[in-house]
Amino acid sequence: MVNWNKVREEFPVCKKYVYLNPAGGSPVSNSAATEGKRFYDEMLEFGDTYWDTWLERTEKIRSNLAGFIGAEKVEIGFTTNTSHGMNLVAQFLKNKGTVLTMRDEFPSTTFPWLNQKAEIKFAEPVENAFPLNEIEKAITPDVKILMTSYVQYKTGFRQDLEALGKLCKRKNLIFVVNATQALGIFPVDVKKCNIDFLMFTGLKWATAGYGIGGLYINKKWLKKEDFPFAGWRSVKEPEKMDNTDLDLKNEASVIESGCPHFPNIFALGGALEMFKKIGAENVVNRVLFLNHFLEDELTKIDVGVICQTEDKHRSGILIARVPNAKRIVEELSKKNIIVSARGEGVRISTSIFNNQEDIEILIRELKTLLN
Repeated sequence: MVNWNKVREEFPVCKKYVYLNPAGGSPVSNSAATEGKRFYDEMLEFGDTYWDTWLERTEKIRSNLAGFIGAEKVEIGFTTNTSHGMNLVAQFLKNKGTVLTMRDEFPSTTFPWLNQKAEIKFAEPVENAFPLNEIEKAITPDVKILMTSYVQYKTGFRQDLEALGKLCKRKNLIFVVNATQALGIFPVDVKKCNIDFLMFTGLKWATAGYGIGGLYINKKWLKKEDFPFAGWRSVKEPEKMDNTDLDLKNEASVIESGCPHFPNIFALGGALEMFKKIGAENVVNRVLFLNHFLEDELTKIDVGVICQTEDKHRSGILIARVPNAKRIVEELSKKNIIVSARGEGVRISTSIFNNQEDIEILIRELKTLLN
């Protein structure tokens, strides 16, 4: 049985704040911060003599991340954020056909494709959800790529990736997933879901901070030889430093064109170890429990909510439909209650470091503000 008070101790931010905004930016855990600090301590004392050790550590984290999403190690590349990963994919798939995505997507999902002059079509929401049959209706003969967030940032709707993956396989579509609002909290098996490309940032639910992200590239795409970018570490034998022999790697780390951003990668490694200790099922159950509790408490004070009735489409995000959402967010922040204004109201997001008391404090202050 998980001691959630112990998990909460991983996040010192909870001593000062009622932090209900991992959907905007999560605090880092002690586990993540310790690993990031370790790198700087080593560099402070030993300079660059730990290079080989750091590379070995990086490869171990690559393996752990691969296991976390059901991928192979060669299919994982490290990025700096979601926009970085999505831009790489948009360049990689340039001129592959029309892209179908969801109307509610965050700009990091769509802008890289617009920048490549790709044609984008949108599936429209039905009661803040994207039913599979509606997505299928939106697939026209020119659509070759289906792109979606695992969890939508302004409604909290969670896609059934396995069902979508089957649809993509049946329609012969390339499947691209932005897992930013889910990775760390909701499991994904990239093989089972027939995903071609998946990217995320460590900033949000992964609790690893800024400057780190990941990109999964299904190995069937790694046979491509005309990558749109390259650097000295993109080749199979970078230590040769032969400036005429462009022999690119047939693995996702080909995207890591220069020296690794070690501290950020190590912070992600620390976060992954923490999640592994807690257990995936425990994490999901905790987040859904808090999401239900939040909905119940808001309903008691007659605040309308946007969330899904089915747990398979729920996430850690809920929207409280209140007037003057920006003002409410500002007033709550004065009380050290951190939420954000998104979509049709106040976006409240709960993660593994939250508890029922956090929600009760929020409800009490929100009730006062609304009255």
